[in-house]
Amino acid sequence: MIELNGIYKLKHIKGLISNNTNDFKVIAMSEDKQMVQCEVLNGDDAGEQYVFMTQCLIDPDKPEDIFFGEIIEVK
Repeated sequence: MIELNGIYKLKHIKGLISNNTNDFKVIAMSEDKQMVQCEVLNGDDAGEQYVFMTQCLIDPDKPEDIFFGEIIEVK
């Protein structure tokens, strides 16, 4: 379960070579817990804040669920 003040990693996008590996701390959460505001804890963007859908973060209760979407190439 994703919780306020928890530290999480983003899920990966299949087909994307450079997926983000930074740690994100949840600093705010919508009332319905579908959206979270996170602060980057490490890397080049440390201190920056972003808003994500909760399902974009890796839930420690489901550590095998690490993918969110994939790159689809249109030709």
